[in-house]
Amino acid sequence: MTVAALASTAVIAPAHAAIVFQSTFENVAGGPGAGQYTFVQEADGWTAGGPNNPIELQNNVAGAPAPNGGNVFVELDSSRNSSMSRVIGAGTYQLSFLYSARPGVAAGSNGIEVFLDGVLLDPPGTTDAAGGSTTNWVNVTSGYFTVDQDTTLTFAAAGASESLGGYVDNITLSAVPEPASWAMMISGFGLVGGAMRRRTVRTAVSFA
Repeated sequence: MTVAALASTAVIAPAHAAIVFQSTFENVAGGPGAGQYTFVQEADGWTAGGPNNPIELQNNVAGAPAPNGGNVFVELDSSRNSSMSRVIGAGTYQLSFLYSARPGVAAGSNGIEVFLDGVLLDPPGTTDAAGGSTTNWVNVTSGYFTVDQDTTLTFAAAGASESLGGYVDNITLSAVPEPASWAMMISGFGLVGGAMRRRTVRTAVSFA
């Protein structure tokens, strides 16, 4: 698997990005009720790291829900540091998600990391913070990256493994055109513009 970062010329890509998936964890079978948490092996397209490494879904147990109109989110530290994965196809992407430290927990236990086939995606690298009196949800966005084959995308807890860890919600993967496609589009716009200019000149001459 090859991962490549896109050049800065791709900064216009988000205007044409298409959402591949968005995980809000609101309608998961076996999900928690208000004020509860539960362990599951699959959630919104994600698979747990193993039978002893489940995905923990939390519903307003400690801190407030993420600002997405829902109540359920993932705490990536079940009975120990946990992870969840899914496969993405070849393409060029940007990843974003909401993150909050668990209230009252030190930064050394609130870390979240994102991997592509075991390789740390940087940015965002390691996202962590010290937990305050309540949740503090922030949006985390990766750079643009390209994978050339089916690749396993993994979210994993980092730091102390003691059943308390960082929160994630609203995980969104967006596909953006690859650089070659942008070059073809820009070239096409140039040809169309040139043809329009030539046609305008000829028309002007014919009326002179």
